[in-house]
Amino acid sequence: MKIADKVEHVTVDTYTLPPHNKTNCYVLGENSDAVLIDAICHGGNEVNSCLRDNNIRSIKYSARTHPHPDHYSGLDRILSGFGGKVLCHPDTASYLTPQIISPENTAVFSGGETLHIAGNTMQVLHTPGHFTGHLCFYLKEQKILFSGDTILGRGTTIISPPEGDMIDYLNTLNMLAALDIDIICPGHGPIIRGYAREVIQWYIDHRMMREQRIIKALKSGLNTIPKIAEKIYTEEDFLMHGYDLIPRAERVVLAHLIKLENENMVTKHNSQYFLA
Repeated sequence: MKIADKVEHVTVDTYTLPPHNKTNCYVLGENSDAVLIDAICHGGNEVNSCLRDNNIRSIKYSARTHPHPDHYSGLDRILSGFGGKVLCHPDTASYLTPQIISPENTAVFSGGETLHIAGNTMQVLHTPGHFTGHLCFYLKEQKILFSGDTILGRGTTIISPPEGDMIDYLNTLNMLAALDIDIICPGHGPIIRGYAREVIQWYIDHRMMREQRIIKALKSGLNTIPKIAEKIYTEEDFLMHGYDLIPRAERVVLAHLIKLENENMVTKHNSQYFLA
């Protein structure tokens, strides 16, 4: 599906978390001046077809937002079929090398770099929160953000310590809120058009709402992660994210509690948490 000039969107079936069962893959550029973002390759799949349909026979980079399997499956096939290097953060490179990719096929970017792809300026953004080395990519002229798992097309992302950090995540969201964005291309779910700012603000508000519910639960005497998660997650959350949500919810509660500890709002004794 065409998103904008020289920007194509392909969905590929993957094993990912509810409410999603596909990963969004993106093809930017033309001819040999092309970049893939989180492209998944299961043999002769949709990404290969998209590249052929757009007469792309080789690529500059196969960019990875982060090193979770639903964002890099088949990476070796892409490199062998279309060349190029893996563009990723150093933390992602440490996960993928040498088992998945070789160091000589890796271009390490820490955020702040700018690439020029088929007449477009692509900025590399370091966006920790979901993962320490998460990257987003921003097409400045077209005002398009490729958000990976920082922002999803439906539902919210998991923040699971230690690779996930709630303070980092909120800082990332506030940084993205300051950008001029018309379209968000998420790692999973529908493309977000026309209300990108509102979605980012909703993500910030949602995190703060969850934090306030945790504080309220602590005030009521609930002081363990399982009890807090059971209290603050609702039927609406289960309908969205599945009835096996609780283990993931507990990880998010932990991330919030670590944030509150670092802000001297909460203390921990053994496995129990108390308001400071």
